[in-house]
This record gives sequence, C-alpha cells and structure tokens, in this order.
Amino acid sequence: MPSKEKVNILWFRNGLRLHDNQSLHKATTDKSRKLLPLFIFDGETPTTKHCKYNKMAFLLECLEDLDTQFWYHGGKLNLVEGDPVEVFRKISKHFVIDKVCFDQDCEPIWLERDNAVKNFCGTHKIQIEESIGATLWDPLEIIEANGGSPPLTYSQFCHVTKGIGQPKKP
Repeated sequence: MPSKEKVNILWFRNGLRLHDNQSLHKATTDKSRKLLPLFIFDGETPTTKHCKYNKMAFLLECLEDLDTQFWYHGGKLNLVEGDPVEVFRKISKHFVIDKVCFDQDCEPIWLERDNAVKNFCGTHKIQIEESIGATLWDPLEIIEANGGSPPLTYSQFCHVTKGIGQPKKP
C-alpha cells in the first residue's frame, strides 16, 4: 500500500478570503505539505443554520469565488457536509494531516465544536494553528483582561484595550 500524502488543512469558517489571511499563511509555511482547503457545511454555523435566502446566496458566491481563486493557482476548495470531527476523521484515513489552520471563532456557542476538533487533533498528533482573523485584538485576551467577561460598552472596551496596549501587527 502506498504511503499517505501529508497535508495541511485550511479550514474556512468565517474569513472566506485569500488575501490578508493568517490561517492561509500558517497552512502554507511548510512547502513539503500539500494544502487542503476545506469548508464544512456542518448545519450549525450561523450562516448555514439560521439564514435566509440572501445570506445563503452570498455564502455560496463567496465559496465559488474562493474556489475560482484556488483554481487559478492549480487547486480547489473542498466542500463537505458533516460534523467537523467526523470530516477530519475521514480525511485522516486518506491523508496524514500535519496541521489544521483556522480563524478563531470566540463566540461561546462554537466552543464545544472547536474543543472537540482540538481534542481530536491532540489525540491524533495533529498541530492546531488558530489565528485571529476578523479582529485587531485577540477577543479571548480582551475577555481575560476584563475579568472573564466581554466588555459590554464601547467605553469599557476602550478602557480594556488601553490596558492591553496596541494590537499585534499581522
């Protein structure tokens, strides 16, 4: 039986773009690994669970645009349906997954999903690279600096960020 190809997975969730994408950068730093771009329709994301026609149409346009951009570079965006852990489990039967890269999703409703993926990766010796994608500051750092809860007003947010200092440059 031939050996399995080694891949880094770029798991698209919210940051559906190639430009200015830290997760893409982290997934492609090791040129000896093939890039496997992936979007999972898990039925639980806000975009796929509770959306109307226009929002779903926009999502599909974004995914089509991503696929086109990958096509221009000799690749493709892989679209799959299912629970993320099960998707990664199935992929690991065909590839050696070295790393899974994705943008942080700090909303509490996604904590269980993300922890399940992190646990799967930890159990299977797969590296996790989580990037701060859509915010200047790390939202989890903001919450920690605010005593464990998110700032509820803009002035409270400004006070917390002043204490933290300027955001890190990408």
